Amino acid sequence: MSLKGRFISSSLWSVGASVFDNMASLFTFIVLARILTPFEFGTVAFALIFISLSRVFVLAGIPDALIRRETWDDKFASTAFWTNSAIGITLALGLCLGAVPLVIAFYDRTFGLVLAALSATLVIEGLTAVHIAKLRRDFLHKIIARRGIATNIISSVIGVVLALTGWGVWAIVISRVVAVSTTSLILWRASSFRPQRHFSMTELTEIARFSGAVLGSQLLNQAGNQLPAIFLGTLLGPAAIGQYRVGARPLELITNLIIVPLQSTAVSVLSRRAADRESLGKAYTRLTCACAVLSCPIFFGIAAVSPDVVELAFGPQWQEAGYVLLAMCLIVGATTLGYFESPTLNAAGRSDLTFLTSLVGSVGNVIGGLFGLQFGAVGVAAALTIRAHLTMPFALSLIRTATGIRARQAVANIIGPYHAAAWMFGLVTFTRLFLLDDQPLVMRLALCIALGGVLYTVLMLLLFRKSATAVLDEIAPFLPERLRGKWGFIK
Repeated sequence: MSLKGRFISSSLWSVGASVFDNMASLFTFIVLARILTPFEFGTVAFALIFISLSRVFVLAGIPDALIRRETWDDKFASTAFWTNSAIGITLALGLCLGAVPLVIAFYDRTFGLVLAALSATLVIEGLTAVHIAKLRRDFLHKIIARRGIATNIISSVIGVVLALTGWGVWAIVISRVVAVSTTSLILWRASSFRPQRHFSMTELTEIARFSGAVLGSQLLNQAGNQLPAIFLGTLLGPAAIGQYRVGARPLELITNLIIVPLQSTAVSVLSRRAADRESLGKAYTRLTCACAVLSCPIFFGIAAVSPDVVELAFGPQWQEAGYVLLAMCLIVGATTLGYFESPTLNAAGRSDLTFLTSLVGSVGNVIGGLFGLQFGAVGVAAALTIRAHLTMPFALSLIRTATGIRARQAVANIIGPYHAAAWMFGLVTFTRLFLLDDQPLVMRLALCIALGGVLYTVLMLLLFRKSATAVLDEIAPFLPERLRGKWGFIK
């Protein structure tokens, strides 16, 4: 199978797995959000922020370094394995023996115990990072998908049962630990890589030359994304961070379903075009164009009905979270251009530029988060959306440095879907607020979703036909011949 065919196949398997995994986790999330108070829910969400930041150190950019290499070397990979494992164990012990006692003494006992329990996942992920990198490098996303679906469904069922039987915040903790440990064990067995008793400082230095900048950029991205939430949890309390996290959850779901699988497989494709600057630039524009056709209507569509979506899914106690979601969804223009930015820069061997754009974005998030904090969770979400648009021109200038693609080319590539989705957002919002405001919640939501789908499709086919045709032309070779014939505008 060609590289493009393997990319399409891997993407489909990754998307399919994400659908099942995220549906299972969303079901658990909804049950817990309806059972737990915003304060209880926020306590666990606050602990998970510190686990996410620690996880960046555990991976340390090493899997990306292994995937990018032209050939796979088990000895080289063994050095990476022992490095990841040592970092994971060290960080887990550091949290349990250093941070947790201080948290229990000066902040909250339950929060400290939750943080200690979740630190076990850092050890597990350190032990399996290289195995998963091997599977991803070989485009074996089918194996990752099939194994992951079963284990995530099991862990979700465990979480729901525990929540319904009164385990409270521990239902989330136990469910997460079960999911990570079971998935990691299965993928370890599925991977052909087995660590050897080998460790080389020379190889570690080679890994560090590439992964150091990747680690820095990933850490900055995580810190920039998480620091506003840390400010909320520290200064306004767990209830505020609970509203913020519940509002962000639908958007995270969509991102995990559509964007993350594409990013995962795009790393392997882009790394194989690293030697050809022009080819790499074209790959970036094609990826962003295809992504925009999906991301723009989905994000703008959710923004138009966000208060209704949150109330229906999580309950009336999460009203503020609905407006957090609205503010976050309006980031779609900047994020669509940025989703494949880091994979492209890394593939070009310019991890220094990845670090630079992450630094600018993170500093902007901190400044924006502090400013928005005075307006609560909604203010923080709005400030981050504004920041993303303000710093995107700088990020596009770095893409031009690495690939030659001008900012005007990149923006023009998504302008059709963006404009169609923006018009759809305005019309659906007007309809929801002024024409359907007296309708029952479920009926209003269903009518708005149907109207949004029709409006976007009509606008794309009538006004932005070129963008729609470009994406369909990309997937046409992988459709059955008789199906291709029915699409008259596919060449």
